[in-house]
Amino acid sequence: MSGEIAEIARVRQYRSEDWSAVARVWAATGLGGPQRGDNQGVVEGSLARGGTLLVIEGPDGSGIVGTCWLTDDGRRLHLHHMGVMPAWQRRGLGKQLLVEALGIARKVGRQVKLEVASDNAVAIRLYRAAGFEPLSGYEVLINRSTGAKDVPRDGTER
Repeated sequence: MSGEIAEIARVRQYRSEDWSAVARVWAATGLGGPQRGDNQGVVEGSLARGGTLLVIEGPDGSGIVGTCWLTDDGRRLHLHHMGVMPAWQRRGLGKQLLVEALGIARKVGRQVKLEVASDNAVAIRLYRAAGFEPLSGYEVLINRSTGAKDVPRDGTER
């Protein structure tokens, strides 16, 4: 069945009127939300700066069932929020999204960098099969606050 669904699902570019469906996919898959700074303005701002948000529509008018957001920092693309609604997973839709995203990267001549939860074995297998490798020697850190924390001159924590 996996090939069947992927063949009739359609990947296309995001449109502004898709926002509520995209937000539903992200909420259902734990990929994004206001707590992560994800909103329509942020997404559309990234698109205006060269990013891409792909959506995949399920068959028979089932609407948007998956997303893949690429942001462009001028030297590489960052893949964010790639996921498929739980009811549509394991049918080849994620692979279809990834193939489209990598085609965009080839077209613009950029590497692609991504982060994936270490316990997401299915996604890790998909990414590794597509040629992604761990970036050894790096640790992923994030500061979700909107204000900068004072950094001591000696580098120690406060």
